[in-house]
Amino acid sequence: MIPDSLKNKSFEQLQKQYDKVFRIDNDKAESYANSILLNGKKEKNNTFIYDGYYKIAHTKGLKSENGHPYADSLINITKNVDTKEYPAKAHIIKGILLNYEFKYSEALNHYIQAQNLSKNKNSDQFFYIKKLIGILKTATDENKEALPLFLEYYNYQKQKLNTSNKDIKSYIGSIASISGSYNKNTNYNQSKFYNKIGLIECKKYNDYTHYIYFKMLDGVADYYLKNYSKASLNLLETEKHLTKNKDYKNLSIVYYCLGKINYETNKQKESIKYFLKSDSLSFISDDFLPKTRDRYEILIDYYKKSGDKENQLKLIDKLFYADSIMNTSRQYLAKEIYKKYDAPILLEEKEKLISDLNNKNYLLYWFLGIGFIVTSILSYIYIKSRGK
Repeated sequence: MIPDSLKNKSFEQLQKQYDKVFRIDNDKAESYANSILLNGKKEKNNTFIYDGYYKIAHTKGLKSENGHPYADSLINITKNVDTKEYPAKAHIIKGILLNYEFKYSEALNHYIQAQNLSKNKNSDQFFYIKKLIGILKTATDENKEALPLFLEYYNYQKQKLNTSNKDIKSYIGSIASISGSYNKNTNYNQSKFYNKIGLIECKKYNDYTHYIYFKMLDGVADYYLKNYSKASLNLLETEKHLTKNKDYKNLSIVYYCLGKINYETNKQKESIKYFLKSDSLSFISDDFLPKTRDRYEILIDYYKKSGDKENQLKLIDKLFYADSIMNTSRQYLAKEIYKKYDAPILLEEKEKLISDLNNKNYLLYWFLGIGFIVTSILSYIYIKSRGK
């Protein structure tokens, strides 16, 4: 049911309201998305219907809720559609939801489908899928390989700023992706450089969708650069926003860094409190990062020294579980990405090179042939003239 306050809003108004709160207040974002869908059904407007399904699925996924029924409906109703956006966009949102749930191989399959459907048809989608594959590569710790994909997406969005087709939200999001990638590649100063650009662009374009993530990335970078005071301020600022949006994966990282800051400044009780919070959220989201692994070693050592064998054993079991998740899913995914994404691209490049070389050889033979004919004619004319 559409709330009374939204009943007389146009699609453009609802779209603007959605864009303002997306990733900032996802409950409100879902309300606007739902109104778009219901208005679309009421007016029998497929554009609104498709957009409504897409937006509801995405906001639910961000809130760790089940957005799959909406993504599946979108795939079903657009499977025989042939537009610039669909059905590729339906597979993109399905892949995004699966990625949020760490079902990486299934997400990859949908991204590959979307890529095949959008090829030579929609450059926005083509480059967006590069970013999504980059996100999958970070899940396998292929951070050096992921960075060029994020940079390609950023450069594409930056070039679009000078066109009527500019997409501010995607442009600012691409800056956040690069910052995050430099962070994962332990190039923290470069991460901070892009955070600064991102924060400036948020204010310049009045789009604060990624503002809190720039603050978080800055806090993480400052922790590793041992700027503990600045790091704590930024990380604590992000805590309430991430909690509100149920972004447990990033909140777990925030608590880990706060734990490390307190641990490295000899505030043991505070550090243990944050490590336990970080661990708890990792189990809620079922996401474990190699960088945060040492929190278990610190906790195990803490309980060992305090003689708490029960908690010591519990943490050892948790560490075994975290290791099993990190080792099995990531190794399998790396092979899948190579087989389904990297290898076909390399094969395509190889075929293009062979084709280019064949064309060059063809031209060379053609020019040689022409040269031979010209030389023969000139020789004939010369001999004939000498004969006179």
